[in-house]
Amino acid sequence: MARTPKNRRRLDPAEARAAALKGGVRALKVLGVLCLFALLTFAATLGTRALRTWLFTSPTFAIDTIAITGLTHAAEPEVVSLSRLRVGENIFEIDLEETAIAIREHPWIEDARVERSLPRGVEIEVVEHVPAALVDLGGIYYVDDAGKAFKRVSVGDRVDLPILRGVSRERYESDPDDSEALFREGIALTALYSRHGLEARAHLSDIEIDPVEGLTLRCGEHATAVRLGRGGYPEKLDRLTRVLDELERRGAVAEIVRLDNRERPGWVAVQLDKTSRGLF
Repeated sequence: MARTPKNRRRLDPAEARAAALKGGVRALKVLGVLCLFALLTFAATLGTRALRTWLFTSPTFAIDTIAITGLTHAAEPEVVSLSRLRVGENIFEIDLEETAIAIREHPWIEDARVERSLPRGVEIEVVEHVPAALVDLGGIYYVDDAGKAFKRVSVGDRVDLPILRGVSRERYESDPDDSEALFREGIALTALYSRHGLEARAHLSDIEIDPVEGLTLRCGEHATAVRLGRGGYPEKLDRLTRVLDELERRGAVAEIVRLDNRERPGWVAVQLDKTSRGLF
């Protein structure tokens, strides 16, 4: 049996036009949003370029102040020269890290930090090496408490530090880690020497470093050689104090004091200078 087709409502022409118009309006709205977004993006790009041009060309940001802190030994003109900063240069043109690296080339400067101080200033903060001793490397150099030799002593420098001897320049360059460890041992001994009150009694001028035999001090106005060997320094300096007490009591001067007997650590031997022999 044949099925009778259902009756379908005929679409009113006015309704069709209204639906089409509504769809067109929706499409125009979407297109309008896209156009507006594109326009804003274009304007932002132009604005960013204009802003960048202004920042990098405006006299408002021309450097007129270079402030440096942390200087003790390095001279300000030397630091400015290394930084390559120029008054009148645009503050945004400088590379902060590259400038800091250049400043660290100064032999006295261990570290440096560079910052902009808007609108027209640059601030440089430096940390200098602190000399702990001198070291003889075929020339006298400053060495810091890490054992690093960082600058040759110049004519006119005021120095009153003990000199570490016994490590050649060739050895230092071929094995810096081992050499710096030896320097640190010598530097630690100078601090211990002072804490024992010995520096005030017999000024420490030199420390001879021998990787095998150990350390030998030169101290006092007669440059007495004090052979310490390796290790046990606090106890050895206590014994040295007692030796100096006895020498002072007798009015004698020692040429050599030996505290380096490995088999008899408590043993002390004193060799007097020629003017003092016969006083013991």
